[in-house]
Amino acid sequence: MSNVLLSISGRDRPGIVRDVAEALQHLNANIEDSSMTALRGRFTMMLIVHLSEDISLGELKAALAELEQRTRLTVQSQTISDEEASTPPLEPDHVITVHGADKVGIVFAVTNTLATLGVSIVDVSTQSRDSKHGQVYMMVLEVAAGNQGDTMKSALNDVAGKIGIDVDLHALDDAVL
Repeated sequence: MSNVLLSISGRDRPGIVRDVAEALQHLNANIEDSSMTALRGRFTMMLIVHLSEDISLGELKAALAELEQRTRLTVQSQTISDEEASTPPLEPDHVITVHGADKVGIVFAVTNTLATLGVSIVDVSTQSRDSKHGQVYMMVLEVAAGNQGDTMKSALNDVAGKIGIDVDLHALDDAVL
């Protein structure tokens, strides 16, 4: 039995997820975890798949090469250990929203603050948009911070003041989910 991390990307179009799922289904590969998004006309996905013992990595690579050729997607794969594959995902307990005038350094300033506090980022999404006031930068982060909410809020407020952005922190609880 093998666990494989797949990174797949290409020009966005309807049917990409179906095409990938079909190729994996023919191998009896189970998609155990995934994250997918479209960015400016490009589609990207990461999947952790589990192969049964009767499927070799060579068979997987052949199927992925055929998928690449047929769909013009780019596929990268790497085997991961059973331990990595069975690691439970981090559960976010806070959401951070950031917005302000678009400029270099926003992502670094916020994520550096979080890293310094030992806060793990579970998911992040960013986007720059036109507004009547110029380019506006928006970022949403889901984080696992444990009991560091107050410390994190204070540190993020310091960063917001230094670089001129707005930062909001929201604790997640079961009632919200």
